[in-house]
Amino acid sequence: MNGKTYLEMKLTKYQKARLLEFNWDVYTSDDGEHNCAWISVSPEDGSIFGEVVETLGLTGEGENVKLLVVATAEDKMEE
Repeated sequence: MNGKTYLEMKLTKYQKARLLEFNWDVYTSDDGEHNCAWISVSPEDGSIFGEVVETLGLTGEGENVKLLVVATAEDKMEE
């Protein structure tokens, strides 16, 4: 992946609270200033590019696909 860059944007308190309510981890930059990051995925990234294109219903004809990340969640492994 081509990495991430920060966008000058913050979630509102309400948006942040709703994400946390549903057990999402709100993204915060290392400096704590930003609540979102851009991730760019290109065809050179292999199958992940195809999955992103298919999942989001895109054509895949562009140079890359940019994703705006505001929160993440990982499924817990069942014991």
